[in-house]
Amino acid sequence: MIFRLIRLWWTRKLVRRAKQLLEEEKFSEAAELALDAAQGSNGTLEAKMLMGMIKLKLEEYDDAATWFRAVLEAEPGHVDAKTHLAMTYARAKRWDKAMAVVEDLADKRAPRPAETAKHGAAPAAVGFQDPGRTAADMVRDRDWTALKAASEATLKANPLHAGAMLQLGMALYRLNKPADALKYYDDALQIIKKDADKAIVNFNRGTVLMQLGRWEEACQTFDSLAAMPPEARGKLREEGILYNLGYCFSQRKMIKMARSTYERLERINPTYKDVALCLKHLRVPLAARVSDREPAGSPCPSCAKPLPLGAVLCRHCGWTSDTEMLVMQTST
Repeated sequence: MIFRLIRLWWTRKLVRRAKQLLEEEKFSEAAELALDAAQGSNGTLEAKMLMGMIKLKLEEYDDAATWFRAVLEAEPGHVDAKTHLAMTYARAKRWDKAMAVVEDLADKRAPRPAETAKHGAAPAAVGFQDPGRTAADMVRDRDWTALKAASEATLKANPLHAGAMLQLGMALYRLNKPADALKYYDDALQIIKKDADKAIVNFNRGTVLMQLGRWEEACQTFDSLAAMPPEARGKLREEGILYNLGYCFSQRKMIKMARSTYERLERINPTYKDVALCLKHLRVPLAARVSDREPAGSPCPSCAKPLPLGAVLCRHCGWTSDTEMLVMQTST
């Protein structure tokens, strides 16, 4: 009896410490402690859930699914385990399995007629249909923490909600987690069918690639968007695409491509941002330039440090013009 109580106390201590390490993104150390707490006859469901979440963070999807299924074997109605299992399958692109879990969740959550009669209509699903505050409101208020929380709540209820993936990607990007944002944009692209919605995701994804300094991939993204017919781009403005593309080319020292892109933008809208200054700089012959360093543009509205000419984001504080990233209003 005493030994069992000591083991239970020790297991809880391991779980608490593993959670702290997980929050600190020390995944290997967290996994070691959580595994000790999860194994054997004294292993707790909490420790097994924690192991699944760590493996999900490490992108070891098969192991993550195994741990979540272990929780469900012990407690078939465990909603968090089902939700995370569906998310794991979605990340692994195993859409048939993900949908099966989501459908099972929906069936279990459907209110019984007696409950509906007693309590009235079932409450609306958590998400961006809440008339009190929409994702657009949160973006306008620059409340990225709230947008992240709302997106995660929607994905918990429906792991295949593409709109929530896009909104969570935007929130993570603004919270200076571009690599995590990129994963959600990639997931959203696997689900979305409409070209106009895909264009929005790709535009935001291109902006994240710029912050990560992956200029070649960003160029390819904006170049493909610029080649799309207007009706396929939906509400994306050609000016924003070309401006970003020109800056990407300039960062890759592809001066002729940058200049032709800005010239195309100038023909469409000669007053767009500082396109005239960008062109004036690029038209100066390389041999006549005093320095290869990019001239400063306007100061960053967030940290006041000078932005390079033509820049759409600040490498110091992560600021991005609100017009450069879009929220997709969709029920997908």
